[in-house]
Amino acid sequence: METNSHPKMIQRIQSLFLLGVVLMSASLFFMPLSEKSVVDSTTGTATLHTLTVTGITLVNGSEAPQIVLKTFMILIVNLLLLALAAYTIFIYKKRQLQIKLCMLGGLLAAVQLILIFYYSENMGLTSLKPHYLAGVYLVAAQVLLFMAARRFIRKDDMLVRAADRIR
Repeated sequence: METNSHPKMIQRIQSLFLLGVVLMSASLFFMPLSEKSVVDSTTGTATLHTLTVTGITLVNGSEAPQIVLKTFMILIVNLLLLALAAYTIFIYKKRQLQIKLCMLGGLLAAVQLILIFYYSENMGLTSLKPHYLAGVYLVAAQVLLFMAARRFIRKDDMLVRAADRIR
């Protein structure tokens, strides 16, 4: 009976962290990131700007929502994060590459967070502060998950190198 010296990919904690990043990136397509609302004091109508991964929508009173601006940069970075995390899970035999991709993923998630803050501050009236929603916290969690995955991959790599030295 032959035993495999490499642990199974999904049983490793870093693979679960990376799977969490994939699930968070996918869920960002279905939730808003931030919003700004303004109530006109003369007419009493409310205007709501909402930022999502795909764009900024405007709801003016009881009218149908309309897309004001497409946010391609956030969309592209989110798709890159999703693909990068999914790919990193499946290259579990190349730990050094995994470490580098986790660092890149953490950097991309931080860039996505900066883009979200930029678009949130500049939508609607700039004098108002945006209200950040659950999507922003998921992006922040992605940064932490990439850092944690990198740490555990590095720990595995050091363990394998130590075992190789002993042999």
